[in-house]
Amino acid sequence: MHTINNFADLKKVSKALKEEAQAREEKARKQHEEANRRHCEANQFAAAMAEFGVKRMPQKNLADTKAPKPRPVARSIVTEREEILQANMSDQHDPTVFLESEDGRLYRRQGVSPDIPRKLYRGEWTIEAHIDLHGLRIEEAREAVARFIHDSQLRGYRCLRIVHGKGYGSEGGQSVLKEMVRRWLKQRIEVMAFVQTPPTDGDSGAVRVLISQKKNPLHT
Repeated sequence: MHTINNFADLKKVSKALKEEAQAREEKARKQHEEANRRHCEANQFAAAMAEFGVKRMPQKNLADTKAPKPRPVARSIVTEREEILQANMSDQHDPTVFLESEDGRLYRRQGVSPDIPRKLYRGEWTIEAHIDLHGLRIEEAREAVARFIHDSQLRGYRCLRIVHGKGYGSEGGQSVLKEMVRRWLKQRIEVMAFVQTPPTDGDSGAVRVLISQKKNPLHT
């Protein structure tokens, strides 16, 4: 596991993670090409056998797909809540499923319209919940963000505000927590988009977050 002590270490980790992501993407591409090749070969073989009149033998002892499915087992609401709160949010992982604007202020999940983060930045959604991470250590802040997003979705909130600070008191004047919050948000499936707040609402010291609406929300 990479150790982050300052902003310089963070930049090195970011570079290493991007290289790892590129290697994974290349591996996945080769695996996809190999699967396509095997599929084509299988189709060619089946076509060749058909030309010679070879027929596939009937298969026996197959599973009965028409049999009734077992009833789903009811899950404890408390168990579900704890599982969501313990969702993995790594300090190193920076998913590529989020698209970032050129100025680094707007972020959206792949498949989300580019208009969504722009509207979020303009304040077209009312902020319904707020959390301030000042004074928290990295581990404490991670848990606080996870619980904040989870509880907000349970309450039906869509637009949130997270204050992480500008890092004026940090080494090099760069906020490590600012970068961590962005990494964590990209790993939460509920997060559709997030943006750096405008100068009148915290500027680079906070983010506005838009999360998806939970189906059949639980009430606490």
